[in-house]
Amino acid sequence: MKMCNLRSVKIEGISACVPNNEFNILDDKELYNGDVSRIKRVVESSGFLKRRVCDVDVMTSDLCYKAALDVIKGTNINIEDIDAILFLSYTPDYLMPATSYVLHKRLNLRQDCIVMDIPQACSGFEIGLFQAGLLINSGCKKVLLLVGDSFSKFKDMFRNHTAPVFGDAGSATIVSYDPDADDSYFNIYSDGLNYDSLICENGGFRNPPMSQNFYEDGDFVYKSKMDGGRIFNFTLDKISPSIIDLLNLSKTSKDDIDYFIMHQANKFILQNIARQIGVETDKIPMTTLSKYGNQCGASIPCTICDVLQHVVSSRKLRVMLSGFGVGLSWANALVSIDNIYCSKILDYKG
Repeated sequence: MKMCNLRSVKIEGISACVPNNEFNILDDKELYNGDVSRIKRVVESSGFLKRRVCDVDVMTSDLCYKAALDVIKGTNINIEDIDAILFLSYTPDYLMPATSYVLHKRLNLRQDCIVMDIPQACSGFEIGLFQAGLLINSGCKKVLLLVGDSFSKFKDMFRNHTAPVFGDAGSATIVSYDPDADDSYFNIYSDGLNYDSLICENGGFRNPPMSQNFYEDGDFVYKSKMDGGRIFNFTLDKISPSIIDLLNLSKTSKDDIDYFIMHQANKFILQNIARQIGVETDKIPMTTLSKYGNQCGASIPCTICDVLQHVVSSRKLRVMLSGFGVGLSWANALVSIDNIYCSKILDYKG
């Protein structure tokens, strides 16, 4: 997709929620075989330090549910006015049914409400906004967009120390019809040739659970793997050109963008994107990753709630949102945020 232009679509409110279990990378005695100097170098270059992790009985849907209750209350909308609910995540409650049906029940939504799960992670917020915008342009008035992940559920990623930087989070966004809203612009890309750059090979129907797929303590062997080199090269090759392309196609100057809000992949990647597109790093918030880790699809709404809460709720901004990762996928959204309701980061305490 080179570009899609959507009209009459407004972000009305955003809320984000994280579990209250906090882990510090410096406390991980097994990471890099306990080489503290190496760990400190990684912290300095990547920006990662702490992350939040769900209890075993807390799901992504629980985090999104708490965020949904908050944003519904904060925007003062009637639950009966929600025409659609979208849940974007790679960590659903069940294989069947879709988690959006579970949340439909918990929120007591109308029976004629559209319900949809979309399996996405790092690009989930932009793809979710695009799908919500399509629904708005098709007649819906309000869409509840829920984006989040709890990659801590893929436990072998952490016990094998292949991905010690992921943090769990959930978000909720109200997307509404507004005939006076500024146009929104999207471009979305996919690279299935590299689908296995970040993958959990076991647990689906191609490689179903078998008796040998368990550790001695009972944890499932998802066979989670991340090819950090391939993903790193992908981000440096693909993200900046796609952002510049969307700016050019929408006839928007980078100087007219108040903030470039990026997926919190790591500090080095974000600094390089800033350099490649030619903007100062103070236009690209990158402090959320040090407090909460790489939150996959929820990292952008969490960054808004963590860094820009007071700004987005007090004036109008033109922002570029950019997510990239699992798939491989990357997506950008050029949108306006105008005096919206925005929560602080909420702690999930059960």
